[in-house]
Amino acid sequence: METIIVDGTKIALIVRGKTAVDHEPDLLAQHADVILGDGTPIGFFGEGDGISGSGASIGFGMDGIVYDYNLLRVHRPYYIDVGLAKKYKIKSTVLIIPVKSAEAQEFKNYWTRLNKNPGNFTLLGDNCSTHASEAFMHIGATKKGIPGLDTPDNLYKQLSTLRSNSKSYTGYIGFKKKESVNGFDLVIEQ
Repeated sequence: METIIVDGTKIALIVRGKTAVDHEPDLLAQHADVILGDGTPIGFFGEGDGISGSGASIGFGMDGIVYDYNLLRVHRPYYIDVGLAKKYKIKSTVLIIPVKSAEAQEFKNYWTRLNKNPGNFTLLGDNCSTHASEAFMHIGATKKGIPGLDTPDNLYKQLSTLRSNSKSYTGYIGFKKKESVNGFDLVIEQ
């Protein structure tokens, strides 16, 4: 088990379902969320019935919602608990990106604003990776949106080539509360 300390000078992209750095998950087998500068996992999800009561199954017109650690614990516990990730065989690839503390704060500010007004979730163009990309654009890590389709893997490819000092880890991931300060440390198990 490896513990990665996230201390205000790192943020991260998580691609759920990406089982290796060079793995390209199927379109519907991936999800993007991020890690804030204090180690808190957060992401954009869709809830509800969508268009005419049938949209949820195809991902159109659902209500958007931001899941922080507490909501992930309720709705996606296997995204924050390494034991559950192993049990359900949910591997992820995490791209850790070094940033300045001001960038980490602006990254958090983006998610705070999105949480107040999340809008709708649409599989094509207003999804988990779209909002993760916007957060990275907000701090200047990228200058434009995701090349090609807005997928978590395409965002990963874009960010990993733009920030040469970033580092990738793959495995079962979880988060443990920091002992002396607010936030979480990232735990990765093979």
